Amino acid sequence: MRISPASAARRVSVVLTVSLALGFTAGCHRDPNKQKQRYLESGKRYADQGKLKEATIQFQNSLKVDRNFAEAHYQLSKVLLKQGSMMPAYGELMRTVDLQPANLPARIDLGNILIAGRQPAKAAEQANAVLAIDPNNADAYALLSSVALARGDRAEALTQIQKALAIDPNRAAFHASLGFLQSADPTTSAAGEDQLRKAVSLDTKNVTAHLVLAALLQKKGDVQGAEDQMKGAIAGDPKNVMARASLAELYMAHNDTAKAEATLRQAAEDLSDSESGAGMLATFYIRTNQLAPGAATYADLVSKHPKSTPLKVAYLRLLILNKDLPKARTVGAELAKTDPNVPEVAVLNGMILLNDGKTTEAFNALQKAAKANPDSLVVKIWLGRAARAKGDITVAQQSFRDAVKLNPKSLEAQSGLAEISVETHDFSGLEQIANSAIAINPQFPNAYIWRGMAEGNQKNFDKAEADFRQAIKLDPKNSAAYLELAQLRLVQQKIPEAMTLLEQTLVINPNSSRALRLLASALMFEKQPAKAVTRVQDQIAKSPQNSDMYDLLADLQTSTGDPKSGLASAQKAMEINPSDSAAVVAYTRAVITAGDPAKAVAKWQQWTKDHPTDVRGFTLLGSLQESQGDRTAAMDSYKKALAIQPETPVAANNLAFLMVETGQNLDVALSLAQIARRAMPNSPSSADTLAWIYYQKGNYNSARDLLEEAIKAAPNDAAIHYHLGMTYAKLSNSTDAVTHLKKAAALAPNTQTAKDADKELALLG
Repeated sequence: MRISPASAARRVSVVLTVSLALGFTAGCHRDPNKQKQRYLESGKRYADQGKLKEATIQFQNSLKVDRNFAEAHYQLSKVLLKQGSMMPAYGELMRTVDLQPANLPARIDLGNILIAGRQPAKAAEQANAVLAIDPNNADAYALLSSVALARGDRAEALTQIQKALAIDPNRAAFHASLGFLQSADPTTSAAGEDQLRKAVSLDTKNVTAHLVLAALLQKKGDVQGAEDQMKGAIAGDPKNVMARASLAELYMAHNDTAKAEATLRQAAEDLSDSESGAGMLATFYIRTNQLAPGAATYADLVSKHPKSTPLKVAYLRLLILNKDLPKARTVGAELAKTDPNVPEVAVLNGMILLNDGKTTEAFNALQKAAKANPDSLVVKIWLGRAARAKGDITVAQQSFRDAVKLNPKSLEAQSGLAEISVETHDFSGLEQIANSAIAINPQFPNAYIWRGMAEGNQKNFDKAEADFRQAIKLDPKNSAAYLELAQLRLVQQKIPEAMTLLEQTLVINPNSSRALRLLASALMFEKQPAKAVTRVQDQIAKSPQNSDMYDLLADLQTSTGDPKSGLASAQKAMEINPSDSAAVVAYTRAVITAGDPAKAVAKWQQWTKDHPTDVRGFTLLGSLQESQGDRTAAMDSYKKALAIQPETPVAANNLAFLMVETGQNLDVALSLAQIARRAMPNSPSSADTLAWIYYQKGNYNSARDLLEEAIKAAPNDAAIHYHLGMTYAKLSNSTDAVTHLKKAAALAPNTQTAKDADKELALLG
């Protein structure tokens, strides 16, 4: 069929019309100005709906189109502020003001961040810049009031906020600020209360006004009024974490833990997407020593909110503290798959690895997390803890110092530095850290414990006791304070009082293995071994999942002549926590005592297979193999330990000695012995090994000096006497040579050492 010219023309016209329309539409989509505006408007809609993550993404998309889009920078800063991301928000506001100097709200927001960052001078610059453009800007005067308050000038702060109110008398926030300033002075507190009530009446959603008024009423003794204001704050802003926390604290202050728990549980339900909101309840359970009930509650919360990462993180935290490691590993593995970039996930999984004795893996994982999150305080703190567990005190100390730089008021970072001071016996440094922590927060009980430990080490027992008692006064349920006071009493030989304090420690913290060990030691000192065993068994009944306590029971049973029961207890500890190396040590003692060392070797062979980076495991295996006469296998185990950690002193020392005994390279052995001696300068074993290598190399004077030093520390060590006797023989000192060789033979009769000593004596005779 032929198409008429008119019909063809119409068809061409339609095609052209459609093509032009499509081209115009495509052009709209490619227009960057319209594209960035669409992202901006979408972000604003999400922000209005409270979908802050989605809003963040859209504002970032807008900036990908135009990185100099000032409005997108500003809107992104507001969302970041709502999320509590202060540093990123600060960066966006700086960029906004740079691109758009006349954006007065941005300057005000920037000024408020600078106040929070303790930079009042720079905040004042922003306020004055606003007033230069708008002399009647009420927000600028309010900002200057905050600047004056930060500088300690209360009179100026009052003047500036009154200027703000004169310009805008119906601004609730200004009345709240004036009320806060007036309520701090008893002579104007009534006026301050009126201002706060005015703020609340003007804006029922003003959380700050509600909470400041609540604090004022609570101070006056009007508990019901304070409770009403806190509930008003929650109603005004259901997403406000501080309002929920304040109400719970009010209940706690009046010993109504049931209401506090209910408040925090509701917060976890309502704020399941907030790290702080979801985690406050876990902190409550830790504070009230309800780890098991807390874990059960969070299991229920997670089942109701299966997509909530913050709830899972809090749940994992409680599982770890409650030593429910099988469940903790499961939850940790799930989080590692779904949320690998969340710093808290890396930290908690690092905690599990540390608990499993996988210190190198924990350290590597946390180091990686620290690189990915350089501004994460919690990652820095746990990297420090992992480094400390790994034995790298230098990295540990630096990590805690980095954490202090990130947050000078971080008591966790101060705690890390304090623990290192305790470990390195730097009690002068410990006292300085304690005083710094007390200056940060005089109500922090652990700081008084640290200072008491430093004072106790300096034999200032009265001062130490006063600090321990201050810690108990501040926190009557602080088990560490009772424990340290108990140890002070042990030092003072006041055993009955020490035992009473240890029992109090265990009432507060039934999982305190250290307190139980000290109590058992005290009973053994009192020559009551059966009572020590029974007491440990009683405590295990209260803490049945504590593998450390089974370790202690195994050691007691083995040392009191019951290796069969000791073996069973060690096996139970390993069943509870397969990665408990102390349980394997207890098992080793039990089987050796029972006369079956081959089982101990087999157990450590399996352990090192399951934990291929455990330096201590390979070192212990080598020691067992050496004791069984298998020098080749022992040297192989020591080499594996040193391959993992080249500065391992015991492995280096033992390998060096075996190399001498088997006629291997003396220069390599010397290098290993020197490593051991540097790390163990007071060890008679390291002195003996190094001396014996000097002997083999003909350096008899150096050998003699080391051996004389070693014999003072270990006067009944047959090997050291033999080596010293041989050295004196080389130095032509027959009298001393004979003395030490005879001593060696007497100390170790019917051994190869005795035979070698007798042989040398025959040559000297």
